Amino acid sequence: MKTNKQKKIITISLFLLFTILGSNNVFSQGLELKAKSGNVYAMYELAEQYYKGIGMIQNYSSAFIWYKQAAEKNHLESCYCTAKMFEEGKGCSMNKRMAFDYYLKAAERGHEQSQLKVATMFDDGIGTMESKQRAYLWYRVCAERGEVLALRRMGDFYLNGIVVNQDYKEAKYWYEKAVEKNDTISMAYLAYILTANKSIAPDYERANALLKIPLKANNDMAQYVYANMLNNGYGVNQDKDKAMEYFNLSASQGNTMAKEVVAIDKYNKTNSIKELLSLKSLSLGDSYLILAKEYNRAEKVKKDKKKSLEYYKKAASLNNAEAQQYLSSLKKTKKIKK
Repeated sequence: MKTNKQKKIITISLFLLFTILGSNNVFSQGLELKAKSGNVYAMYELAEQYYKGIGMIQNYSSAFIWYKQAAEKNHLESCYCTAKMFEEGKGCSMNKRMAFDYYLKAAERGHEQSQLKVATMFDDGIGTMESKQRAYLWYRVCAERGEVLALRRMGDFYLNGIVVNQDYKEAKYWYEKAVEKNDTISMAYLAYILTANKSIAPDYERANALLKIPLKANNDMAQYVYANMLNNGYGVNQDKDKAMEYFNLSASQGNTMAKEVVAIDKYNKTNSIKELLSLKSLSLGDSYLILAKEYNRAEKVKKDKKKSLEYYKKAASLNNAEAQQYLSSLKKTKKIKK
């Protein structure tokens, strides 16, 4: 049985609870009256209460209604919240197109979170037509204020020559900025730039240090870079068997560069050209040399001298010595134009 003291405490607690609930209810009613009269700030605050269940039962549908009404009056945070609810289908039917429209409405008026969303949606073609050029412009805005994802994507754009000219120095600049904010993925890409021998002086010691965190995170680019260092003895003891283990790990996660190395290894071991032919793009001179020879000898693919010559030229442009020697011999016999 409860003592009189315990009963008194319970009574006081209940009284305070009902008093608070009652005052919250009165406050909410007053807020709703202001919202219905057209007060945009009241609309937003009421939406917040419905969304979070403050002083009332949580109700996403009601929250959406009031966010949307405030958004239509150009309230920035409400535009963002309306977009987010459209994107998630919370309190309304999911509609990526409407989500994009509201994000864009807020982004154009300076809402920072919306600007980053617009950049990613243009980048991936979600809710709108894919546009790498417009994605780049929005990422640039976000990167200038230090948004980590934007900094990394700027690095990606310059590394791969998307929209802008390929520029390893510029890519390094942006990845460095992202690494300063401890972005794991950017650590792997910066390590790649420091070992790629393309307009940036190699720094294998730093690259090796940068790889520690992304390797623990099972990052495919980190696995590829580390494999390449092991394969060539760049800053680490050369170990070709261990290198292939890491190339295979990276390839299994979809890394296209690692897939190409694995395909070449498969060809060298089994004479199978299937994996190389399945790749959508090639970047290594050895790959083009293999294909050039195969299209010339016509054992595994239909003979195609024109394609064979194209592949020899591509391999030579990638500094493949055997392809360069082959083309040089053809020129001497006047079988191709100088």
